[in-house]
Amino acid sequence: MKWVILIAGVFLFFNGMFTRTYSFDNESPARHCYQMDYVGLYGCFGSPMMPALIAWGATLIGAGLIAWSVFRGRHKSA
Repeated sequence: MKWVILIAGVFLFFNGMFTRTYSFDNESPARHCYQMDYVGLYGCFGSPMMPALIAWGATLIGAGLIAWSVFRGRHKSA
């Protein structure tokens, strides 16, 4: 199970790091979009906050899972 958590953390971290966010400000209403190319997730929202939350959320959750796996691994080996 520990390897699954570590793999999920690495997967989320790198998908969050390589998520593209962009806006179509000239459209009415403006669209704010994100793209996760590695997993094929795309979406657009009316608020610029949502794509940023998706990108940062995946990155931070992934980093947390990686840190937890490392901490747990060091704690068990000591």
